[in-house]
Amino acid sequence: MEYTVNALTTVADCDKLLVEDESDLKALRHRATNLDYARDSTSEATTETQATLAGLDAEIQALTSVILTLAEGTKARKNSEIDLRTATYRRARLTDKQEARGPVALLTHERDLAETEAQDEAFISAITARKTSL
Repeated sequence: MEYTVNALTTVADCDKLLVEDESDLKALRHRATNLDYARDSTSEATTETQATLAGLDAEIQALTSVILTLAEGTKARKNSEIDLRTATYRRARLTDKQEARGPVALLTHERDLAETEAQDEAFISAITARKTSL
């Protein structure tokens, strides 16, 4: 993106923009630190989540098979249906969590941060060049 730095007519205006941008940079650095932490914990959590999901899938499949063999209205069938709903609910929550905090979400955040950092560097360069020319 090309910035309209020619509209800046004083060094003071340039300085003001650079000071404001420094605040934005602090926020970006904070986001980068958070992403580093998330990156470290994501690979570990992803492995654990995949194992848990596989276990839940097996449990859901087993309960579904068992329920079909049990007579309607029996206590065993009702308990198995409750267990199936619980396992299905846990699987849905875990899948939602994985989508919100998993590797795809992490990479999306990393991309957004990289784009923002690149735009910010271009902005600073443009302002600094204008300040120098004044």
